[in-house]
Amino acid sequence: MSPSAYAQRKPASRKKKKSAAPGWLTWWPLLLGILITPLTARAAAVMALAGPDALRTLYPYVLLLQNHMLGLPSELATTLSQWMMYLQFPLYGLLMSLVLRAKSLTAAVITTAVVHFGAVAVVLALAHG
Repeated sequence: MSPSAYAQRKPASRKKKKSAAPGWLTWWPLLLGILITPLTARAAAVMALAGPDALRTLYPYVLLLQNHMLGLPSELATTLSQWMMYLQFPLYGLLMSLVLRAKSLTAAVITTAVVHFGAVAVVLALAHG
């Protein structure tokens, strides 16, 4: 092959990969979830004055664990629900971080919203059903 043949050939066009952020940078939702936990615990104390619906919206997993339909012993349900009050938002941050590593921020937010409002729907169904 002549040298001009190499010059005339175009390299195969390849899709550019999405420039990946550094690995540690995708963990910001987890840090945010940890940081807002004390604020949400305070908000729960204030929202309790508004009635049970406000608490169901903010902490659905606490109420799910306290529900007697799950069949958990009373002491275990109380302990787990107390732990869940402090773990819910860091777990949401962890979920968002894991989705963010594979997909976009929009997908991470939508996934977390579906998980949260799905739990709210289950709590409302159990409360009114």
